[in-house]
Amino acid sequence: MGLSKKHFLIAEVLAAFFTNTQTEQQEEEYEIWEKERESNRDLAKHVLDKDNYIRFERIANRFDRQKGWKVFKDSLIKNSEVTHEIDLKSVTREKDSRRRLNRFRYWVGYAAVGIILISCGMFYWINRPVEEKRETIFAYQIDAGTTGARLTMADGKVVDIVKDQTFLLKEQDGTMIVTDSAGIDYLVHEVKDEKKEVRNTIQTLTGMEYTLTLSDGTIVYLNAESEINFPVSFKGEQRIIELSGEAYFVVAKDEKHPFVVKTPDLSVKVLGTSFNLRAYGNEKNVVTTLAEGKVQVFDGQKFRDITPGEQVVYEKETKNMQVKQVDVSRYTAWRDGKFIFRNERLEDIMMYLARWYNVQYKFMDDKVKDIRIGAKLNRYSDMSPIIEMLKTNAEMSVCLVDGVYYISVR
Repeated sequence: MGLSKKHFLIAEVLAAFFTNTQTEQQEEEYEIWEKERESNRDLAKHVLDKDNYIRFERIANRFDRQKGWKVFKDSLIKNSEVTHEIDLKSVTREKDSRRRLNRFRYWVGYAAVGIILISCGMFYWINRPVEEKRETIFAYQIDAGTTGARLTMADGKVVDIVKDQTFLLKEQDGTMIVTDSAGIDYLVHEVKDEKKEVRNTIQTLTGMEYTLTLSDGTIVYLNAESEINFPVSFKGEQRIIELSGEAYFVVAKDEKHPFVVKTPDLSVKVLGTSFNLRAYGNEKNVVTTLAEGKVQVFDGQKFRDITPGEQVVYEKETKNMQVKQVDVSRYTAWRDGKFIFRNERLEDIMMYLARWYNVQYKFMDDKVKDIRIGAKLNRYSDMSPIIEMLKTNAEMSVCLVDGVYYISVR
């Protein structure tokens, strides 16, 4: 293996360790390389130090990396030629030549690994020049989500619903389930048993959204990675459904039968209103935002009534509920095809975007998670404008490697 190729391989292995993505083969290669000489261990310790990486990147950002890479390659070729000439000279100078060659190899190796890792924040793939890697970052396209859902019927039958699909199904109690380009609609028709409650579940996967109309006329807009469990025809004194994830409700008014949305942490009770409920299991808060009408939020111990323009934030850890005045459009923008972020943490933004774009990302340090971002973006565009926005932020560095965006503090 030649000098250049070997150091590219070592850089790749070190980068894998840096990002905790190493394979068993890379672990074996690293162990062999590390045992070759003590200087290799020192180099690995230096390169894998996160503080050093951040300092190296700050320095590298001041220079033209394309020119730097060209200088490095030219030096490598030139010194290799010099080494060849030295080997052809007199035997009396052979030992001196070997010493110089070893020193050269060590420092070139160190420089190679450093340049390779800094060039893209992680590592430089074999036979891919710096300028090609940069183009790859912008050429990599992550498409927006689309209409779709997974329906689970009362008998356990699972139906995957895709965009513009049309079908007609009949539930056990006679309720007709109809889909068209607008979504899914439950029509009560010749219900056999007025007492037995037949329930369905509709789930949106990553990169999906869906609209359903319940048997009472209530319209539910489901965001990505959300699930709603509901009776195909409502019975009893209350219209009770269960939600995990996020949904916007336009509830059909029925004073005799309140509409209740249950989540694992709280419930929301309404008569006829429009509101947004965000209750993802991996988020710290459950957020209810009221657009029209009136809702009552109950956490099992206390009630909170809110009016249009108000929001209830329930903190899961402290079990505390706070009511505040908000701009409703900010929290319902997703239903209108927009993303609106105002001074929000980068970690929260990326978690939210990942549900819609199915993007893979990793934060290289905790500090970058707390960077605050503000933006208004088109939900149905691909993710390129969002990545461009992040890359222009002076506080962070964004690099794409193998379909994963690595985000670090500059």
